[in-house]
Amino acid sequence: MLVISLPVYTFGVFIEPLTDAFGWSRANISGAVSIFQLLVGMLAFGFGRLSDRYDIRLTMGIGTVLILLSFFACSKIASLTHLYLAFAGLGIGSSALYVPMTSTVASWFRKRKGLAVGLAVTAFGVGMASFSPLLEMLISNYGWRNTFLISGAFSFFLLLVSISLMRNPPDDPKGRIKIGLESEEGSDDPGSDDMTPGEAVRTKSFWLTYFSLLFAYISAFFVTTHIVPNALGLGISSLYAATLLTVIGVFNVAGRLLGGFTSDEFGVTRALTLLFTAQAISLFLLANLTSLWSIYSVALLFGISYGGWAMILPVITNDFFGRTHSGQIMGLFETVTGIGGAMGPYFAGYIYDLTGQYTLAFLIAGTITLVGVVLTVFLRRYSRKEGLIGKN
Repeated sequence: MLVISLPVYTFGVFIEPLTDAFGWSRANISGAVSIFQLLVGMLAFGFGRLSDRYDIRLTMGIGTVLILLSFFACSKIASLTHLYLAFAGLGIGSSALYVPMTSTVASWFRKRKGLAVGLAVTAFGVGMASFSPLLEMLISNYGWRNTFLISGAFSFFLLLVSISLMRNPPDDPKGRIKIGLESEEGSDDPGSDDMTPGEAVRTKSFWLTYFSLLFAYISAFFVTTHIVPNALGLGISSLYAATLLTVIGVFNVAGRLLGGFTSDEFGVTRALTLLFTAQAISLFLLANLTSLWSIYSVALLFGISYGGWAMILPVITNDFFGRTHSGQIMGLFETVTGIGGAMGPYFAGYIYDLTGQYTLAFLIAGTITLVGVVLTVFLRRYSRKEGLIGKN
């Protein structure tokens, strides 16, 4: 998770150096993150299927090799096409890591699975908080090319450690994820109530979840990619601007733990409604603030809300649709990160190129998030109607 956070949640610190080096527009530079997220999402189903059928370390090994090679390629870019290809490799490698790891964590736990997943994905917040100022200092002292190389070496080391520690859930002595744990009602056919991917997509709850998350992801990537360039445009120094991602990251960690607790105690649909609302408020505020400390306070709120709802996806997948095909169903859901991550960074950069500021972009992002809030209200209604709440 720490490794995945490097190319996507710290990319804002590379935008200015790449602009200075090549003169590219912010929309074009942001396209690298769009490609990254699109591939993470679009390939998630395939890698989820692999992790359901084989040892998780197979997909993690594929991801490790791709990420190492892609960071090396980032250090050698000489054109926009090179940047896009390098981030395509990072996206494929990250997709091979994310869905198998999160679905495996969720499958290990029946009780407090929200908290368990929340603890696992706090690494995203930790990465955002710790890597952003560190990368800014590395870029200032060694240049952006060497910083990409250092990132690749560090990622490779972390992934080797992760692979050595990772294990599939103990349902199958051969190491493959088998059928879900015995139900609380004592069914003799474990996993018999679990849905296949085909059955899941035929429910209204699946699509309400899908589109509510899509709108939230689009708006969230407006911020994570462009809050640093926005601060620089307001006259804030590069180091202080980079620490905005640190603030988001620190409170993203708190939000992921809060999201896990909230989903366990009050249910996933209520948690989504609350956290989406908080994110919308933070975006409307961000559009109208110019001082460093006021933007810090909004970054705090955004970090908590974004971290809180982002960790709920593996919990929804297991709660609503069961464990047997959790990797594949989560892979279907993860396409929202691909589409949202592709649209958000690019359109925020495009709006900036048109207007010369980010005010309109953040207002649009807040409005989009409110659409997601409305969808979560309907999600609670239909998930009860379809008998999915409390099923697993």
